[in-house]
Amino acid sequence: MRYLKVLVCFLITVSTFGVLAEQQRPNIVVILSDDAGYTDLGSFGGEIDTPHLDALAQQGMRFSSFYSNARCSPTRASLLTGVDSAKVGFGGGVVGDWVRELPFEAHRGRLSYDQPLISELLGDNGYQTLMVGKWHLGGSYIKFNPKMADGWKRTHPPQMKLTEEEMELDYLALPPQRGFQQSFVFHGAQGNLFYLPNKPHEYFEGNKPAKLKYDYHYTMHCYAKTPFAKKMYSDCHGKKGQAFYATDGMTDRAVEMIEDASKKQDPFFMYVAYRAPHKPLQAPEELVQKYLARYSDLQKIADDRHAGLVKQGLFPEDAKVRNNNYMWTKREKAKIEEFRLMSAVHAAMMEKMDENIGKLVQSLKDSGEYDNTLIVYMSDNGSASHIGDLMNAPYNGVKALLWEGGARAHAIATWPGVIKPNTINDDVIWVGDLMPTFLEMAKTEFPKTYRGKKIHPMDGRSVLASLKGKEIAPPETIYNNDKGQQSVIYQGRWKLLIEPGWYLQTLAKPGINVELYDLNRDPGETTNLAKQMPELVAKLTKMSEQWKVENKITDYAEIIKLKPNDPY
Repeated sequence: MRYLKVLVCFLITVSTFGVLAEQQRPNIVVILSDDAGYTDLGSFGGEIDTPHLDALAQQGMRFSSFYSNARCSPTRASLLTGVDSAKVGFGGGVVGDWVRELPFEAHRGRLSYDQPLISELLGDNGYQTLMVGKWHLGGSYIKFNPKMADGWKRTHPPQMKLTEEEMELDYLALPPQRGFQQSFVFHGAQGNLFYLPNKPHEYFEGNKPAKLKYDYHYTMHCYAKTPFAKKMYSDCHGKKGQAFYATDGMTDRAVEMIEDASKKQDPFFMYVAYRAPHKPLQAPEELVQKYLARYSDLQKIADDRHAGLVKQGLFPEDAKVRNNNYMWTKREKAKIEEFRLMSAVHAAMMEKMDENIGKLVQSLKDSGEYDNTLIVYMSDNGSASHIGDLMNAPYNGVKALLWEGGARAHAIATWPGVIKPNTINDDVIWVGDLMPTFLEMAKTEFPKTYRGKKIHPMDGRSVLASLKGKEIAPPETIYNNDKGQQSVIYQGRWKLLIEPGWYLQTLAKPGINVELYDLNRDPGETTNLAKQMPELVAKLTKMSEQWKVENKITDYAEIIKLKPNDPY
């Protein structure tokens, strides 16, 4: 009888905690990796040591069908706005690098000031809003630095004019002006992860250059292949000593922010955008050597990733896959060894990031915030072309290509008392679904107007029910467009691709290349059904063309006339 009473009390306590967890506005922590492969994590079938992310997977939910926008900036734009990235200046695969801005609204390469961000809406509703890491959504401090004008004019098409308004909009595109009350950021896409003391760097704390801390000792491996990369990124290679390493330094700053935020009653929204494992490939030497030894047989790595993903219940056992092993089996030995080295540095960067995510989670526990925190971790796209065919296995394609290997990303979510531990979510979820989900959790309304202007309604939908374990229908469509390629996933099953692959390669061939796949039966995209199902192809093509018109997508043939030396 006494045992029964204890059991009843325990069940009541657990039930009450679950209700309170849903009623109390939670902290929200979004962790983004940069160019991580779908099977890079142990919990997604991989061989890289990722114990902390695997622990999150055990404590929460893994997503088998989570879609990014297949490239860095477009994914970030939809994550922070909840709309198709073209509506805020990042359509067609454009990225947030200052030198790549374009004079087209949908391809502007700078985050629109007219559409609210999750940081702004939550900040206006009582949340503390914090960010560390990579921004890559455009903007600059040119209004305070007239010397930048010459560089602007050299890199922008002649029909773009550097006006006072343009300089102000550049400033308004940066994190402190977009609702982040605290920010420690790297504004661009690519730069050294290692910085030696007294060397110039590009990190900002709020609107001021950051003061970096050089608290760790490293033996630095800084891989560089091309003459440009060697000039920009090889200076640290082989050096030993105190340094700032982006993955460690960002985490330390994030931990400080969490400690400060936990002292206040208001909940917090934290956005942690790691720069790993994006190029340049830079990591501690001992980890690189660890994976060079592990990667003696790359075909076995690829095969084991496929088998591991099946074993984890994240890929159908009977599904066919493409043989994408050219990079490590069919080239001369020197190039294969180079590929093996790049893969090892990538893996080292992933393990180092996982170590730091462990520190981040521990800080939430130490501060007493973990039990009231939703953590969402994901990659912004699949692994990039230099090693992606291995790191995205068994999926086909790489970052910036619209096959599954480029667009489908691994993702994990934990929320104690709400998300059931060690579960797999097979619902089709798009990165733009996160903002409406966060708003619902935070009891925050999405406005019809913002800053006195009518705004785009969110294209994403709340998937809170899915997080709670209830199966939801897939979105009717998920569209993507990247430098001449188009794709649409219809009803979560049918995937049409138009001109898939690098556009300039398909442009050289007569006709239009079209591929249609049944993702339910063929997630490996091995059987093109376009000729067997012409009516469906015609229907989805029409829908995709209409989406291009609605989102003001400029034909890529026109864009490469303006940027002939930057086609990809």
